[in-house]
Amino acid sequence: MEVDALLAIQRASYEAASSAVRGSWPEERALGQNELRAFLDRNAFCVLATSRADGRPTAAPVAFVVHDGGFWFATAEGLRLRNLRVHPWAALVVTEGGRSTNTGGQAHVMLSAEGPVTVHEPDAWHSFAAEWLAQNSDPSSWAAAIVELRPNRLFTHSSEPT
Repeated sequence: MEVDALLAIQRASYEAASSAVRGSWPEERALGQNELRAFLDRNAFCVLATSRADGRPTAAPVAFVVHDGGFWFATAEGLRLRNLRVHPWAALVVTEGGRSTNTGGQAHVMLSAEGPVTVHEPDAWHSFAAEWLAQNSDPSSWAAAIVELRPNRLFTHSSEPT
């Protein structure tokens, strides 16, 4: 999995971040190339947040793959696809682990990304079929669209030094 594009977005995100964001997501705890690749390889699901037409948020778990610097997922007809057609913007979170190690919990790793989305025809997944099928089932029989989230803001965090 190629993560260099995501790391470049992360660098730019830290450069543009407020001191409050940098305090919450300290750059010294951000994932490097090997850690980010391994983290994304271990996790096939994220929580995707979209906005309804009236602006109310909704979030749900979805399977994803990273391909060509973007997050890709399949979706059926329904609320998520309607939301993305009205507001072509989304945020996603990938997380693993438990409570803070400061309170006796296990280590945790997180990624938060947001950006514009493009809704593609259902057969768009064929351009990265090997990546998709390594983690997910064939969406041909149920997907109404393949969605690409091209992040313009991305932060990662590990509770253990990277």
